[in-house]
Amino acid sequence: MLHCPPNRLQKLAAAILVGAGAAEEEAASVAHYLVRSDLVGHASHGVLRVKQYVEQIGKGQIVCRKQPAVVNEGPGFAVLEGHLGFGQIGAAIATKLACEKAVTQGIAMVALRNSAHVGRLGDWVELAAELGCASFHFVNTLAAPTVAPWGGKERRLSTNPLAWGMPVENGEPIIVDLTTSVVAEGKVRLARAAGKKIPPGWIVDRDGQSSTDPNDLYTGGALLPLGGLDAGHKGYALSLMVDLMAGAISGGGTSGAGRKINCNNFTIIAIDTQRVAGGAIEHEAALFTDWIKSATPAETSRPVLLPGDVERATQSRHRRDGIPLDEGVLAALREAAIAAGLSADIVNQTLELTVTS
Repeated sequence: MLHCPPNRLQKLAAAILVGAGAAEEEAASVAHYLVRSDLVGHASHGVLRVKQYVEQIGKGQIVCRKQPAVVNEGPGFAVLEGHLGFGQIGAAIATKLACEKAVTQGIAMVALRNSAHVGRLGDWVELAAELGCASFHFVNTLAAPTVAPWGGKERRLSTNPLAWGMPVENGEPIIVDLTTSVVAEGKVRLARAAGKKIPPGWIVDRDGQSSTDPNDLYTGGALLPLGGLDAGHKGYALSLMVDLMAGAISGGGTSGAGRKINCNNFTIIAIDTQRVAGGAIEHEAALFTDWIKSATPAETSRPVLLPGDVERATQSRHRRDGIPLDEGVLAALREAAIAAGLSADIVNQTLELTVTS
């Protein structure tokens, strides 16, 4: 396994995106969030996506140098048109706008439609928490559905992630970020790139049978809803509502036949905790989290954790030791560089990699 300093990985990702046509500032911002995903241990939304983005730029499914524009707005809401610009740019703008409106309204909603991939949803929860807001986030993907509905074997839904966040007095915020499928598609993609099997219950093959071969997802199979074969009706119900909250409310559309471009719709609801109740909300959150963490661990070596704790610990470790990269991710970066008109050697030239066991 190779370990890479985060700053060099970010420099590489940005250089490839610039080669593909992105402006330097937007490439740096997108690369920042991709590497941030790798830092916290969510490699499915990390630099592995650079190849996807370069390909989408070439197909016109990501339009460089585009900023979202307000198409409808009121005191407590706004709808933004993304123009297929980079999702990380649009999602940051949407999140900040929702929090700005919540400061005066107490609560606000902002929806971003027709955006390129917005990245890891947890980034926008963390941003909202930094701005003093509790928040709810919903994302759908229009084209190329990957998830079968409960009781079906054909693809009808995307992974449709949702997330929540809550600031905590004198502590780290609670960050919940999950897909409504049993696993993110990117994790299956990572397993395929690494030539590894996946756990049973993640996907079904084209015949609707459970499979541990990641390739089956890309040859007519489907992801299962959260809950898998036994309790997938719960993830299915959540996925339906996420699709509506993101797609219908934004005006960008829900999953369906005839969708051509694999773009995202993103809706955020922000609650300014100070405006609504002074410091009472964050104080109550601190009391509650202290109570939760006071539970005796079932295993003494594994303390009770809160959502977000694992990511923060992983980030600290990766900043110290470097981000682990397997050969599948490195190969994808070389392919992305070539597709962007650069030499594959840029990967070796930019990354200072340390080989560890």
